Amino acid sequence: MAQGPPPSGISERRWTLITTLLHPRTAEFWLYYAPKNGAGPQQLRVCDRSGYDFARLTWQSCAECHRGHVMKIRVTDEWQRQGYGTLMMARAMRGCETYTWTTTPQFEDGRQFFPALGEGLGTGFPADKSCEHNAVRGGGYAEPRLEGRPRPATAGGPA
Repeated sequence: MAQGPPPSGISERRWTLITTLLHPRTAEFWLYYAPKNGAGPQQLRVCDRSGYDFARLTWQSCAECHRGHVMKIRVTDEWQRQGYGTLMMARAMRGCETYTWTTTPQFEDGRQFFPALGEGLGTGFPADKSCEHNAVRGGGYAEPRLEGRPRPATAGGPA
């Protein structure tokens, strides 16, 4: 696979270090982007070795009103139906399992995905907007953090 540009927020030098020295046999990399100023959306990207992010989830969570909100989920066609959407949601919900989760009106794939995910987790994902605490956007994302592949979530329990 040809090497493309590194994922956003990672220098070429750091990406080369990650892919060649630290994780030479790893096929996919899970990158977490925290909000830069502590408020605003969070993002999870799953990248292949070339740096291409084939799966991405953007969400917000609010500890004050115990709500989570999925703003966007995308998995490139070739990687769909392999559990990436479910695993990304398990990561987003970690520590927020008891929150009420909503999503934006999604494209057709998302409209099929969220009811199935909700049934498996024993929760729903109605279309709604984020809470008023998250209405003010943050100032971008902090430097991404490399994470391990999340464990699947189970109904009524943490991931």
